[in-house]
Amino acid sequence: MPPFRPLRGVFLALMCLALPIGAHAAPDAAVLAPEAAPAPAAASASAPAAASASASATTSAAPPIAEGVPVRLRDARLFSLRVPRAGESPEERARAASMALRAAAESGEEAAVRVEPRGDEAAVLVGTRTIVTFGPADAAASGQASVTALAEDVAGRVRIALAKEQSRSAALLTLLSVALVVLSGMVALFFARKIGQIADRARAFLEEHPERIPAIRLQSIEVVRPESFRAAMLIATKAGRVLFRLGIAYGWVLIGLSLFEPTRGYAERLSGFVFGPLYSLLARLIGSLPLLVVAVIAAIALIVLVRFIGLFFEGVARGQTTLDWLPADLAAPTSILVRASVVIGFFLVAAPLVLGNDDGALVRAGTAVIAALALSTTPVAASAAVGIVVVYGRRLSVGDHAEIGGRAGRVRAVSLLEVELEGEDGTFRIPHLYSLVRPTRLLGVEPPVSVEVTLEKAALDDEARELLREAAGAVGSRPRVELVRLDAEGACYRVTAHRAGVAAASELVVILAEALSAAEIPLGRAGLRIVKPNERS
Repeated sequence: MPPFRPLRGVFLALMCLALPIGAHAAPDAAVLAPEAAPAPAAASASAPAAASASASATTSAAPPIAEGVPVRLRDARLFSLRVPRAGESPEERARAASMALRAAAESGEEAAVRVEPRGDEAAVLVGTRTIVTFGPADAAASGQASVTALAEDVAGRVRIALAKEQSRSAALLTLLSVALVVLSGMVALFFARKIGQIADRARAFLEEHPERIPAIRLQSIEVVRPESFRAAMLIATKAGRVLFRLGIAYGWVLIGLSLFEPTRGYAERLSGFVFGPLYSLLARLIGSLPLLVVAVIAAIALIVLVRFIGLFFEGVARGQTTLDWLPADLAAPTSILVRASVVIGFFLVAAPLVLGNDDGALVRAGTAVIAALALSTTPVAASAAVGIVVVYGRRLSVGDHAEIGGRAGRVRAVSLLEVELEGEDGTFRIPHLYSLVRPTRLLGVEPPVSVEVTLEKAALDDEARELLREAAGAVGSRPRVELVRLDAEGACYRVTAHRAGVAAASELVVILAEALSAAEIPLGRAGLRIVKPNERS
């Protein structure tokens, strides 16, 4: 359905309501025929004259009153003018009075209708606007006793006619206001829908074409990466859609409230409630514009400095830049520490120098942010503190094997927060804070691999031990054979060899089984079993 088709119903309602309102403005019998009232008075006045002079009845009858030129307000006839005055004909006087009445009705002012005597004349005024001025000739022509009586009679009719006109105008204005509210609501819905469509298209474009989002550069320094800029644009798209729709809804409510007299005060309050704080904020921003410019420049310099530090240490980590005091494997954690120190130092030291106030709002905000971060990230900060000792103390090295918290594997990476181990069951990330409550076992470059071998009691001799040691030596270095258990089922030996690799334990089991089978040494009931890292003593 087209968006403006419901307006037909609004216009039809306007026409239907306007017709009875116009009908109410039609003059009644008293207004349409103001000259009919003096006739009974003239007849009663002529009755005594007829009784005293019955012989001359034809000469005692009152002369008929002329019809005159009517003065109208729209289609309503209020009164008539019959005689000229001040060089103006009745037609000119009636035309001027009709125009004055129309102007008074269209002004929309609730002015009082009054009569102002002017010597032997009387004027009818609406507020300060003169409608008509009557003289003695007008009173004689209309059959009124005096000019004041004629003016009072006309003022009453004008008062009634203006009240009806104002009622009609108020009803029509209310109806037009309702129609305008409906129309503005439809326009608001149209624009809200369009804004949603534009936001959806922008979001789809950002998600489907990430390669077309450029980076923000300052000369050759990449200040903002394309991924960060794309994420910021996605957030701005969502926030913009919500804010624009709220603004459209606010504008429609403000228009609706301001169109009706009873709710106009609420519109002013709502406008002051929303725009008052914005105006105050804008005034303060304009007042502190030089300081704001300095703060913006300092913030840009901070961003550029932090980005430059990150790029510098990335070059050290990749080997593009060589530093005698910093190995390449320590470049990444050092970069994090230096950038964090620069940001904290800016809020605590540089901000008071830039703002010229040691107790400014920005300094207090920075202190509050740092305190909140310190409280909310206490475990992370503790893990980072332990990580500084582990990283810079060379407790763990990439490529070595270690056992942390019951998880064993090869160390793939060591950061300020965690250690990444690659084991047989996958990759594990273990935070440094875990090493405070569980021991850490350093296994070196070649970790020990152990297998328990159970032999029958008949195989309990030095030749079996030597055979197991030679088989373990074929798998790894530093072979060792230990007798860990001797019971009714047989003798249990733990064969250990140092060998790097995920399948080292399985290979050791295969080699031991083949050697025992070739030597015809029988296995016990338990057979061969791989010893887990956490089972080693």
